[in-house]
Amino acid sequence: MLPLRSVVVLVALVSSAAFTSAATPPQTLTLQDLSNRPDRWPAQVTIQRALNFGASKLAAGQKVAIVEYNGGSELGVDAGNGQLYGIDVKDCDLLEAANAAWAKLTPEQRALEPKAVIEDASLWPAKVRCTSAFTLNSGKEIPPNQEFELLSIDRGGQVTLWTSEGQAKLSAQVAQTDVVARARELVTIDPAKRPARIANALKGKLVDPTGKRVADGNLEDQKLFALYYGASWCGPCRQFSPSLVKYINSIAVANPKLTVVLMSNDEKDADMLKYMQEEKMPWVAMPMKAMQESPIVYGYLRGSIPQLTIVDRYGKVLADSWSGNQYVGPKPALVGLEKVIKSGAAK
Repeated sequence: MLPLRSVVVLVALVSSAAFTSAATPPQTLTLQDLSNRPDRWPAQVTIQRALNFGASKLAAGQKVAIVEYNGGSELGVDAGNGQLYGIDVKDCDLLEAANAAWAKLTPEQRALEPKAVIEDASLWPAKVRCTSAFTLNSGKEIPPNQEFELLSIDRGGQVTLWTSEGQAKLSAQVAQTDVVARARELVTIDPAKRPARIANALKGKLVDPTGKRVADGNLEDQKLFALYYGASWCGPCRQFSPSLVKYINSIAVANPKLTVVLMSNDEKDADMLKYMQEEKMPWVAMPMKAMQESPIVYGYLRGSIPQLTIVDRYGKVLADSWSGNQYVGPKPALVGLEKVIKSGAAK
């Protein structure tokens, strides 16, 4: 087992209510159109008059970021000084700034809804900003409006983020991030030309069973990735590896768009290479240190090995060794891989 280094507690500062979807996006935004819709909020708003909060002040003309707005008269803002403020919407240019940004979007960008982003991993940006604050178990506090690596989004709209502080996973809801706003930058790009998140995470970090660095030439063209988290010292890994090797050898030629990677849990590269050679693994590996420095692929590791995780080029999980929060082992994931292969996804 390779444990994650920190467990986190989420402190929500904004509503996690689902976004309200509209059949036709408005041409001009109203305050109600901005309610719990951070994808429609401007990056910043400008304070219109000096505001006194006793020990601190907001100056006229000062730029602040929004952390909460539920359609009422009060707006939650972050001045970037470690303090949050509740101000009246009339004391800033919220509506004007929102409409100025909205006017720059194409009809396709305006029509993009959270549900479409959740279901289409090709629209997931590499990073997102979150309006929530977090407290790590170490006591370290992460303030709102920070940028994080985006690991995944599940069907319920839960977003899994990664922070390099403590190498920890964080959880938020889509409504607490700007994931939809950032997805609008991708929606106008042909899906086949959108960034391959998994290929980018693997580039320059793979080695063959002899330890030689592998060229990244065809990674961008790959459609399917089988990430095998295992180690030489892991008995269950030793038991499962022959089955995976046998299956991959049987389908590799007919499925050239599949890349299999051993995600090593061996602290020493020499042990990893010996393991690959003894098991006659016909694939490449990412050493443990490189994996831990690659948030996207490290983020799939749930704690127990062997773990087999099948993802598409954008990072959407197609089969896994986990069912919800229950570890079910690598065999169900191998069955899932077989189904994906039969669909022609790796041709």
